[in-house]
Amino acid sequence: MNNSIIQAQCVNLAELNHLFIDLEYSKPQNKNFNVYRSRSFNQKNKKYLQLEEIKEELKKLDKTKIKYIYLIGKNSMTHPEFNHILRFCLSVCSVTIFSDGSCINDKKARFLKRVEEEGNNEIVFKIEINHYDEKTNDEKAGRGAFRKALHAVTSLNKYGFNPILVIKSDMKNLEDLKNGFIELGKKFKFETEDINFSFIPDVKNIINFPSAESSDLLSVDSMFCDLDCMTSRLLTKSGVYSCPLLINDYRGRCGASLSDFSRKCYLETEECRQCKSFGKRIYSNAWV
Repeated sequence: MNNSIIQAQCVNLAELNHLFIDLEYSKPQNKNFNVYRSRSFNQKNKKYLQLEEIKEELKKLDKTKIKYIYLIGKNSMTHPEFNHILRFCLSVCSVTIFSDGSCINDKKARFLKRVEEEGNNEIVFKIEINHYDEKTNDEKAGRGAFRKALHAVTSLNKYGFNPILVIKSDMKNLEDLKNGFIELGKKFKFETEDINFSFIPDVKNIINFPSAESSDLLSVDSMFCDLDCMTSRLLTKSGVYSCPLLINDYRGRCGASLSDFSRKCYLETEECRQCKSFGKRIYSNAWV
């Protein structure tokens, strides 16, 4: 019997077209409650990215190649400099905002529409909602999550935005989920098309995850996949990561800043193997 070492596949960054920026500005106390670490704008909480830091980092890139900037993080819209950061990013390229809908209401949607109309780039919203049934969704996402997401979608739709529903699932019964959301949209005059649905695997909550020796996973060649790490990087306060799934995971860290990050990463984590088996980009916009 010969001993052999299983080596993780290596993926190279082809071109940096998608830049994710983590604007996390809340301290989770429990599953469904968040509070500010500090409301003081003068304190400049050093644990989170500031506008000036983002400006300095973007100076290190060829901004003409960036097609979308993604603002992510739980309740990222509560960041005290969010409006300034959004305007700056829109001056570079179009922006996609990930949100659970908790910070989006009629007034905020109207303001964001005005911000979008100030320039030529667009704002795309990706709202997380996992099921068209309120009880089923809230069992997974927490009480009130369904109504917050639905209120955000209707508010954005009212002012001409076309929000995308990010639906984390086990990738089974997708047609049932899709038809359920179509019927739900009709009740609130939200006309849905295929572009309004982003079905992605719930990688972080996989049960009975296949082992690293699984022949199905090893047989998938990353060369034939279209993964986030092939065209994107994530900028955080603690450094640069290969994708949002590996934030704060040392195995996904590519460097300290956008001037010296590695263009190579290894698919060695469970999240990477699941992402590779999915074979498509999970977070970046599929139409670019």
